[in-house]
Amino acid sequence: MKKFPLMLAFAFLAASAPLSASSGSVLVEERYKAALNRIVQEVRATPDPVGKREILGKYLDKMQSGLRQAGGMESITGPDRRTLVSMGEKVAAYQAELLGQSGYAAVADADLDAFAGYMQQAMEQAPIGGGVYLSGGAIIIILLILLLIT
Repeated sequence: MKKFPLMLAFAFLAASAPLSASSGSVLVEERYKAALNRIVQEVRATPDPVGKREILGKYLDKMQSGLRQAGGMESITGPDRRTLVSMGEKVAAYQAELLGQSGYAAVADADLDAFAGYMQQAMEQAPIGGGVYLSGGAIIIILLILLLIT
């Protein structure tokens, strides 16, 4: 929680001027991928399935929370809002699959490591921001999520 004022200040600066997909957006994307990788490594290092499910569940809960917070911001534009909705749907599907809800079969204990890797790969390959330019709103979304998962 101590990082929140610093992250909020950075988010404000990012929102004041859209960034091209250069060093700033690449840095945010790298941090996002590093956070995903850390979660996957944590899951793989945990010996028991209950612990693995707990790690994945907490991560997905934090993702949903970050997406809800970002969605509540009035400054989010139409394309960024669509990105939020799309990401939220994917995270909800991962949660349902992990828990065996909404018609999904629960991920088997033996498959939790593979599921974490699959989730990481799918989330890393999903386009964030929708193209060459990453808007200030998209930067805020990513920063809120990073704040909650790190």
